[in-house]
Amino acid sequence: MDGFGPSSYGDAFADVYDRWYGDLPGLADTLDGAERLAMSGPVLELACGTGRVALPLAARVGEVHALDSSQAMLDRLHAKAAGCNGTVVTHLGDMARFTLTDAPPFALVFVAFNSLFNLATAEAQSGCFQAVARHLAPGGRFAVECVVPGDPPPNRHDAIELHTLAANRVVLRVSRQDPSEQTLAGQHVEITEAGIRLRPWFLRYSTVEQLDAMATGAGLELAVRWADWSGRRFDADAVGHVSVYQLPPGTVR
Repeated sequence: MDGFGPSSYGDAFADVYDRWYGDLPGLADTLDGAERLAMSGPVLELACGTGRVALPLAARVGEVHALDSSQAMLDRLHAKAAGCNGTVVTHLGDMARFTLTDAPPFALVFVAFNSLFNLATAEAQSGCFQAVARHLAPGGRFAVECVVPGDPPPNRHDAIELHTLAANRVVLRVSRQDPSEQTLAGQHVEITEAGIRLRPWFLRYSTVEQLDAMATGAGLELAVRWADWSGRRFDADAVGHVSVYQLPPGTVR
């Protein structure tokens, strides 16, 4: 999508993210799974947004590092952090190519709720795996939560859907899927008496096989794959997955 950059999604959705997505199901399972994988070691969340996961996880484990490419999202997180237990150390950066010089090697890095797919190319997603591997302690884990892509349409597919309808507000979801590029580009178009607000989004989806290849290229090994954060068994009917990759314990840094 022309003009769409690393911070575009966060900057466009920061003011409504908690209202629209703050009560997504499965948060307790996400927190349980992340806490279990961290094994009391340092934790980094990528694409942390407004702190939907990072803040309650910090209340459990004491401290969480959190990275996002949008300062608007991090500002929202900071505003909410004052009333929460635990510490969230925020970092402004692109998860495709980040370097945290003052952070410890992490026992767990994770990216939740399809946020890896916000990286617009296969090269950027592969770059994320490479950056994560540089920040993991030997034996550390990288947990990736993504949808399992369904069968793509045979050709490019355009759609307009009604997202919200109220007496003083309409929100339309306009999208275009390009199966040859594995991309979904879209806008949430918010129409009120005050005018029109555009909220762009862009996804480049990858299959589990493609993600496994990216991990292998970064020196990571698949440790386990679940259907969700609860640890439910992944099988051919799963619509999503949490893939946990590990830096081999004997890795020399």
